[in-house]
Amino acid sequence: MSENKKSTAGTEETDPAATMGLQMYRDLNMSSDAIIHLMPRVHDERIKTGMSAALCFYEKTAGKVRNILTDRGIEAKQENPMSKMAAHMGIVMNTAIDATDSHIAQMVIEGSTMSITEAVKLRNQYRDRPGCGELVTLANDIAEFEDRNIQNMKQFL
Repeated sequence: MSENKKSTAGTEETDPAATMGLQMYRDLNMSSDAIIHLMPRVHDERIKTGMSAALCFYEKTAGKVRNILTDRGIEAKQENPMSKMAAHMGIVMNTAIDATDSHIAQMVIEGSTMSITEAVKLRNQYRDRPGCGELVTLANDIAEFEDRNIQNMKQFL
């Protein structure tokens, strides 16, 4: 770890924005990874278009969060490789059972629902904490995007 990067241990007590940002960054990267692993299994181009838009949103928003963390001297870290592998294996198993576009749309809806829940929890937990305003706004953006994503995916059920 470079000298100008803070350790992420104990950031919750000292920097609530770092704690919130690190969680958001991990969540956004997990969402991106899920889309990347699901995309090759999709046949309907309209679903692929929606998933591509989601991937773009996740990557753009993760970049904004990473920049906020970097400005605070915090290194944004990816989810640990074992968690990523477990998530990938879950996708493989889930689509091995049912790889229809309808089922994949359902999986996307379930993922978006989890993202809304996490974004709203973070927003509510940190909205009055110092230095969290920009991240709270991004959490709202995530919840709103995911709600639109759910509405779009419902047509494929």
